[in-house]
Amino acid sequence: MASHKETAQQVVEKIGGAKNVNQAWHCVTRLRFNLNDKDKVEIEEIKKINGVMGAQFSGDQFQVIIGNHVSDVFAEVEPLVGGAVSGDGEKSGQKQSVVSLVMDFISGIFTPILPALAGAGLLKGFLALFTTVGWLTTESDTYMVLNAIGDSVFYFLPFSLAVSTARKMRTNEYLALIVAGTLMYPSLIEAFNAIEGGGPDTLDFLGLGIINIPLLNYDTSVIPVILSVILLKYVYDLVKKVMPSAIQLMFAPMIAFLIVLPLSLWLIGPLGTNIGNFVSDIFNWLFEFSGLFAGLLLAGFMPLIIMTGMHYAFAPIAITSLATLGYDNMVMPMMLISNAAQAGAALGVAVISKNRQMKQLGLSSGISAAIGITEPAMYGVNMKLKKPFVLALVSAGILGAIAGWYGLKAYTMSGIIGIFALPVFADPAGESVSLIVSIVLFALAIVLPFILVLIFRFKDIEEDTTASTQPKEEVAKAKETTTEATGKEIMVQSPLKGTIVPLAEVSDQTFSQEIMGKGIAIEPEEDRVVAPIAGTIMVFPESQHAIGLKGDHGEEILIHIGIDTVSLKGEHFNGLIKEGDRVEVGQPLVEFDREAIRQKEIETVTMIVVTNTAEYLDVLPINADGPIFEGEHLLSLVK
Repeated sequence: MASHKETAQQVVEKIGGAKNVNQAWHCVTRLRFNLNDKDKVEIEEIKKINGVMGAQFSGDQFQVIIGNHVSDVFAEVEPLVGGAVSGDGEKSGQKQSVVSLVMDFISGIFTPILPALAGAGLLKGFLALFTTVGWLTTESDTYMVLNAIGDSVFYFLPFSLAVSTARKMRTNEYLALIVAGTLMYPSLIEAFNAIEGGGPDTLDFLGLGIINIPLLNYDTSVIPVILSVILLKYVYDLVKKVMPSAIQLMFAPMIAFLIVLPLSLWLIGPLGTNIGNFVSDIFNWLFEFSGLFAGLLLAGFMPLIIMTGMHYAFAPIAITSLATLGYDNMVMPMMLISNAAQAGAALGVAVISKNRQMKQLGLSSGISAAIGITEPAMYGVNMKLKKPFVLALVSAGILGAIAGWYGLKAYTMSGIIGIFALPVFADPAGESVSLIVSIVLFALAIVLPFILVLIFRFKDIEEDTTASTQPKEEVAKAKETTTEATGKEIMVQSPLKGTIVPLAEVSDQTFSQEIMGKGIAIEPEEDRVVAPIAGTIMVFPESQHAIGLKGDHGEEILIHIGIDTVSLKGEHFNGLIKEGDRVEVGQPLVEFDREAIRQKEIETVTMIVVTNTAEYLDVLPINADGPIFEGEHLLSLVK
């Protein structure tokens, strides 16, 4: 598997380079790009990059599916594309459709605040759970403190949205915060609350009786602050354009405020509130009219919606529903069931697949999907095998129909919908039925596709032991060369489990420049090294960090665990052999503590080098990168 840095470099190169990136950001599993020229994208080549699960255009937004390590890869993308991340890139010259623009805009606003929504929502869910089982009372001081922590993100949501919208619009974030602060100003909220006591429901701005500002409560609101910040961006830019630069610092913000904020309170805020309520009412009506049918469609087709990246468009609907009704019976219940169904199908693959890599991926991605991150299971397992994906859709549709018919509700927001989000289905009133139903449906959503996969099975992928970045013809040609030269092939097996790293990428030049000889490196995933060949231990220093073997066919192999590990003087290593010992293939040689070594900021990448390379026509790695298991064919020595 390639390093995150290498993956990032290849992705940026294949999308046309940094100059082609207008804007870049990421969500839970994907890199997302707005590009200046989408014709420069080498999409098929990007799909072949190690660490990439898939790539696609959603409208005019380009998405690269990475999976659980997306934030690590994006951290390497960010310095490569520079200003495009913060919004200083050039404007795209390509015209986007209205739908593409809206979807792109919404996802760009909501993805940065997902961690806050996920953390706070989960805390509120646990609070509801604790009150349901009687561990806390709503009158206790502990509840008051924890509720303030969990509720603050939602109550002050306009501030978070103001910042993320400003970043998306490439305008000053601190000016945007003033917009949110005005909408949320305490005296305006107090005036709104006083309406029930007979107070006025409007404010007469300027005292002319013309501009009557409706009093509304904008806490937890979504659309009003977004529309207001958009207006702020254009007004502020226009003011700066016509104003002398010498007085811009003070007067440009003031004039922008005087234009934008009264308009926001008078027109934009009420308009945004009405739009949000209207859209939410439509979906609520659909579920009230036929929850069974709506649940069937939304849960069944949710993976297809996720594939396009359009699921973020549901975030404002869920938030508005929570603010106005106190619950969400659409988005989160259906995503919970859909995500669990993808998990169940992937786990079914893990049980019956005979492909070792697919079994491992099915297990890991199934667990990930159960937590709420489905792309690894969808792209890496279920869609690749086709039938498990279809069975997951069918299962989700059936159970989504049941959830819609019952009226399953989430009572707070959660950024990632999976097993740890179950507490958000606990009714704050203390009723336990909703929570129990959500747990039962979640479990069924895993079990049903799991059983269906076991029953209907699928066409398994044959294990490819010669997979590499080299074309298969080249591998075959290399083997032909071996046969022509000697009539046999000397094989070196992998001494440990991990991910392959090309020797040229190792930071120690002694190895990367092949001074010691040709070979390969592996980043270990387990804490032991076994014999890759049958032979004799020729070198085993007191530091125990390296082993030199001489094989029965004359091959000389050096296994060097880590870089500069000699400085540890044997600490964290446990040798199981000594010089002169005879060893067989697969026999354990050394045990070591990876984490302890890494905590000392020492690399654990392990080099396997043929030190008598000069005696061979060539030393060929079977796999140039990707996962490798202990005992797999690692190197071929051409005599």
